[in-house]
Amino acid sequence: MVALPAASASLPVEDDPEALARYLLSFRWPFRNEAIHRQLVEGGLPLWRQILRFVPDPADRGEALELGSPPFHITLLLERFRNYNLSLTGATTDGRPEIAQELESPEFGERHAYLCRCFDIERDAFPYPDNSFDLVTWCEVIEHLTLNPVHTLAEIHRVLKPGGALVISTPNASRADSIANFLLGRNIYDPYHLGAPLMGSRHSREYTLPELTGLLAGCGFRVDRAEDIDIYPPGGRNRRAFRWFLNNIASRFTHGHYRFHLFVRAVKTEKPFRWHFPPGLFDPGHLAFHMAPRDGSVVFGENDVIHTALGWGDLHPGPAGRLCRRAGDVGDVYLMCNEPVRSVTVTVSGGAGEVQAIHDNQFHNLVVLGATPFEAPPGRWTTVSFDLSPDFQPGNPLHIRFAAPGGVAVHEVRTA
Repeated sequence: MVALPAASASLPVEDDPEALARYLLSFRWPFRNEAIHRQLVEGGLPLWRQILRFVPDPADRGEALELGSPPFHITLLLERFRNYNLSLTGATTDGRPEIAQELESPEFGERHAYLCRCFDIERDAFPYPDNSFDLVTWCEVIEHLTLNPVHTLAEIHRVLKPGGALVISTPNASRADSIANFLLGRNIYDPYHLGAPLMGSRHSREYTLPELTGLLAGCGFRVDRAEDIDIYPPGGRNRRAFRWFLNNIASRFTHGHYRFHLFVRAVKTEKPFRWHFPPGLFDPGHLAFHMAPRDGSVVFGENDVIHTALGWGDLHPGPAGRLCRRAGDVGDVYLMCNEPVRSVTVTVSGGAGEVQAIHDNQFHNLVVLGATPFEAPPGRWTTVSFDLSPDFQPGNPLHIRFAAPGGVAVHEVRTA
C-alpha cells in the first residue's frame, strides 16, 4: 500500500458498515463501472464482515495466502484490519500467469498495486514452499470447483505452518431460501455466467455444514469454529416465518443447518494430511478409477487412495493398530519420485510372494528395476528392502507390484 497526500476522510472502523461501504466504494481503477461496483459492495459487505470475524489478528506480523483475491474487496479489508503480509492468487480464462491491478482512493489517501499469481488450485502444486503461511483464506471459492477440493486442501495443508488457520466461507446448500424455492417449484441452481472474466465463476457444488466440517476433519485439520449464519434479511414475511420454523423447530428434529451461509475456521495440527474422499461427496464407483500419484512414499490410511489401482481391500487396522489394506493376488502402488532413488522398502504382513519395481520410461517401455521375494507371517509386520537399478528416470511414475498368491496386507511403501 502507498499512501497518497491530502486524504479527506477518516479511516473506517470494522464495526461500522456504512463507513466500510464508503471506504470500499472510494477505490478507483481502469474500466470501473460505478453501478456494478456499488451492487457488489452492497451485496458483499455483510458476507465480508463475517469473514473478518473468523480471521485471527496476530500480535506479530503474520504471512497470509488469499485464494481467489479479485476483485480485492476482502483483500482491502484484510490489509486494513488484520496484521498480515498478503500473498494473492487468481485464475483467468486466458491462461495468463499473473493478474496486476492498481486501486486508488484519493478520499482515503491510499494506492494499492496488487499482483496475483494465477494457477489451477485443483490440479497444480501451489507455488509456495512448505510451512509458509500463518493463515489461508479460501472464501467464496470452494463452491466453484469442478473436480477435486481434496487436492486443494492437501496443498493448503502443505503451505500452512503448524498451528496455522484456514478460513472458509461458502453458501449453504441447505439454506432456507433454497428449500423454499424448491417447494415452490423454482430452480435452486446458479444461473449461467456468460461474460465472466474469471475462470469457473458459476457455482458447481455447494456444501452443507456437516459435509464441509467432515471433509476438513477427515483430511487431518482440527475444526476450530463452524457456524451457519443468515447474512441477508428474508425476502418478505412468509420467508421470514419459514426461516424461523426451520431454524427453531425443524432443526431440533433434523439436526440440520438452514441459515444462508457457512463459515469455518480450521487449524493445521501435527497430524499428517490424509487424502480423504467421503462417499457423500465422491462417487465410490468412479473414485475406484482415480489415481494421481504425487509422492515418493505411501502410508496406507494417509495418501494411499491416490496411489493405488483396483484390487485392494478396505482400510483396516493391522498388527499393532497400524492401518493397512490387503492386496489380492496382485496389488499395484504407483509412486512419483522427482529425485533419484536407490531403494524401495515395504512393510507387509500375512502373505508371501514377490515385490517388484517397474518403470515406464520415456520410450514407454516397461523396465524391471528390481525385485525381491518376501515371506511375511501374520500377526506382525515384516520390513523388506531391495535395491533399484540406475535405469530409473526421475519424474516418471514408479510402479511397485505385490505378486502374492492369496494376498498380502501392506502398511507402507517407501523409497530412498
